[in-house]
Amino acid sequence: MSSSTNPDHNTKRIVYLACDGFGQELQDSVEKHLQSNSSIEVKNLGCDTYYDAAQTLSNQIQLDDNPTSAGILFCGTGMGVGIVANKHKGIRAATCENTMSAKCARAVNNANVLCLGKLVTPPNLANDIVDAFTNQGFIEQPKDDDGNKVDWWNNDVENFLKQSMQGVTNVEDKATTQATS
Repeated sequence: MSSSTNPDHNTKRIVYLACDGFGQELQDSVEKHLQSNSSIEVKNLGCDTYYDAAQTLSNQIQLDDNPTSAGILFCGTGMGVGIVANKHKGIRAATCENTMSAKCARAVNNANVLCLGKLVTPPNLANDIVDAFTNQGFIEQPKDDDGNKVDWWNNDVENFLKQSMQGVTNVEDKATTQATS
């Protein structure tokens, strides 16, 4: 989902949005913010219960074959939608309440869904978190709010991350097998 790794710079990155009633106002604000970015195409999947909104968005991400696509879920705290989204294979949802957690969710965990809560995140901060999330690449050293590279990043971190998604996939496969046994 990294903007820097988008193979076709003429293609807009798709960002899917979905929310529950608590998250509607924050979703509307973030949607307006994202629509001002000419490199992003926003697809609003609507408002539903937190669990149905999470399922709808997760299913859409699973069907989307563009690795730069992402999702943003909104509820009261961001936690309910995140819990449900993470039950879907291939979904790596992260509830973030600041820009560094959003950058690390992308850089370290390859998160493809951001979860935000209207009751805990004001709109201006939500926009900053969304920008941090959508601009950060996987295995790309994050920068702090002053633009300085974080000091904990090194070759060992990068080498681990290069193989980490296979490990995550293995765990997902085992969990799915156990759940159906």
